[in-house]
Amino acid sequence: MTHQASAVKIHTIEQLFGCLKALNLHHGVYVIAMHGTEINLPILYPYRSDHFSFLLVKSGEIVIKVNLLEFTIQQNNVLMLSPQVVRQFVRMSADLEIITVAFTAEYLSNAGIHYKNIKAFEFLSSQVNPLLRSEQQDFSLLLKMIDILMLKLDHANERSYQEEVLSQIFGGFIYDIGSLYKKQELLEEVRGTRKEELTFRFLKLLPKHFKEKRSVKSYADLLNITPKYLSQTLKDVTGKTAGDFIEELVIMEAKILLNNPELTIGQIASYLSFSDQFIFSKYFKKQCGLTPSQYRQSA
Repeated sequence: MTHQASAVKIHTIEQLFGCLKALNLHHGVYVIAMHGTEINLPILYPYRSDHFSFLLVKSGEIVIKVNLLEFTIQQNNVLMLSPQVVRQFVRMSADLEIITVAFTAEYLSNAGIHYKNIKAFEFLSSQVNPLLRSEQQDFSLLLKMIDILMLKLDHANERSYQEEVLSQIFGGFIYDIGSLYKKQELLEEVRGTRKEELTFRFLKLLPKHFKEKRSVKSYADLLNITPKYLSQTLKDVTGKTAGDFIEELVIMEAKILLNNPELTIGQIASYLSFSDQFIFSKYFKKQCGLTPSQYRQSA
């Protein structure tokens, strides 16, 4: 039997929150509160999801990589994770208190919020700035709305019209959090905005093309800029060059595939569009100091 290489794993909302033993899934929406000492993250490798998540930190901090950028989420911060972005949990503090609100695009639509068509909800599909640093007062109001949402989720089937009530409360939460993202966007300095937008345009292109395009020039051409300007912009905004990001994503995907023993190194090389296994092994060793075979034996 021939096994086909596949990309970074995609986990469903049921898989992820089932691992965390969340009990209040209701037609595509979850709300779960956790403490750092209680959290045993079931997934530590990079992955994608089929749903949206808002992570609200009440205390402590958690570090997460989103599309290769590392974010430290602290007290009163909210991180938005949209479907398909590659995310990886890096570390958390023991005093972490976090609330996660997760929901599918279908639930969002059923609540009357069509994020692809309404300008007010561009923040749901944009990764230009997924981290919201809210004021204490605004954050406290969000928590109160979540408390009501959780209460209604726990009693959603006990009375008539609770589905409609729940949908309205959820919609209010989305509107409120959207207004805070908009407020933050307006308060940000104009200086550097274009560089940030260019950075995230590149980061949006990278997952789509990294298997075929591994040169900085190929991405610069797609963005109608010079390779030097692209790399310098990324260096200014993130501390990494375009080449760094390309290599990191290729290696990340290669390591994930190498952890699947059913795939041959030749199949992985082919999936990642290397001309042959030798070229792939040479590329991998240059970045990691080990050949793919040696990495597989050490993993």
